[in-house]
Amino acid sequence: MSWKGTSTTAVIQDLLGVPVRAVMLAATGQHTGKTTLSLGVFRGLVKRWGKGKVAYMKPLGQRYVDITLPDGTVHKVDRDVEVVRRTFNLDTPWEHMSPVVFPPGYTRQCIDGKVSSDDLLSKIKDGFTSLATKADFTLLEGSGHMGVGSIANLNNAQVAGALGLEVVVIAPGGLGVSFDQLALNKALLEKHGARLRGVILNKVEPSKYDMVKDYYGRQLQALWGTPLLGCVPYQDGISRPSLNGFKNLLSGEFVAGEDHAFRTFDSTRLIVSQGDEDKTIYDKVQGQLVITLSSRNDVIESMLRNQLEVLQTSQGTQDLRQGLVLVGHNPPSKGSVEELRKAGIPTVFVKKGESEETTGMFEVMKAMTAFTQKHDYDDQDRLSETMDLIERNIDFDTLSRAPPFGGQMGSALGSWCGGESPLVHLEHKKDPNQACRG
Repeated sequence: MSWKGTSTTAVIQDLLGVPVRAVMLAATGQHTGKTTLSLGVFRGLVKRWGKGKVAYMKPLGQRYVDITLPDGTVHKVDRDVEVVRRTFNLDTPWEHMSPVVFPPGYTRQCIDGKVSSDDLLSKIKDGFTSLATKADFTLLEGSGHMGVGSIANLNNAQVAGALGLEVVVIAPGGLGVSFDQLALNKALLEKHGARLRGVILNKVEPSKYDMVKDYYGRQLQALWGTPLLGCVPYQDGISRPSLNGFKNLLSGEFVAGEDHAFRTFDSTRLIVSQGDEDKTIYDKVQGQLVITLSSRNDVIESMLRNQLEVLQTSQGTQDLRQGLVLVGHNPPSKGSVEELRKAGIPTVFVKKGESEETTGMFEVMKAMTAFTQKHDYDDQDRLSETMDLIERNIDFDTLSRAPPFGGQMGSALGSWCGGESPLVHLEHKKDPNQACRG
């Protein structure tokens, strides 16, 4: 069978009579909170459709982990798929949830003709078919903006068009720039036969929330007849990186206080100066993350002294909520590590350089400043708080009322029946081969 001439959704609905309710979440660019919103939207859909009734898929992935399948083969799975699957305890096959991943060097293989975009698209279609025919609603997560994957001739817009999906685009909170980015993504969607289903604004400045929601929503309706499905306010506590996130970013290791791995901080201070130059480096500061050399025993002792003073004064009911990133060639002394453990100060050691020099600290600080926190399955408090915020600010009634998407087969049915690529995973539905022969 050939997939040419029609969308996967149209094939499933028109030929098999199976209603398909599915939507793709995409974004206007990086760091708009797409994966975060996917978690909240998925949980909201599960509450409305029922546990086990909603499927999740990320057709195109980039950052990945290797997963060993039941047959012993190793499959590359997008990291976001792993988070969603573990968070909601899903048991659908990994290869259907994450059919295509672009590891480093993969695009060159596509250009060299070693990998066929048609073959990759067939994997995506087969995975989608398996999920959509067994679920009442299927949520797909795009990979970045609509143009991601274009160099391999397989971008998010092409996937949405080929599957016959409507797309909800996540845009940054704001007006002009956000709307301009949305217009570019919408144009690419329409080029490939997909349609903009709605828009969700994320990380909207709380002080401008009502204004942005009003003006953006009105202009969406006026220009395109498109609904604003959600307007999620920015929350600093959720967006802040955790110490565990920094540890993973810097390839460091916890030497103390790992119980507080997911702690976030109100401020960060890089300490290079000596105490006789700047006495403020020893100040007692609530919720501060300190970055300094692993040889700076004076800083470590000061943090220990401040923490123990607060614990004793409050009789153990208060905590300075400090954190420490130590950088250097050698780790802190065993005695310092033991004291940091007793005081409950989470501490990460990052090995840098061949000597105790400040260059490594500036490299660390630069990386931390540019870092955007990704969700970690083990950070359950953050996950729960984030999903609660999303659910409160998205119109799930409108999203869930979306009718089954379809299309007419027309003359395309002949080419669909005459090709070679099989439509798989429909054992519990009508057999498309039988339908073609009938």
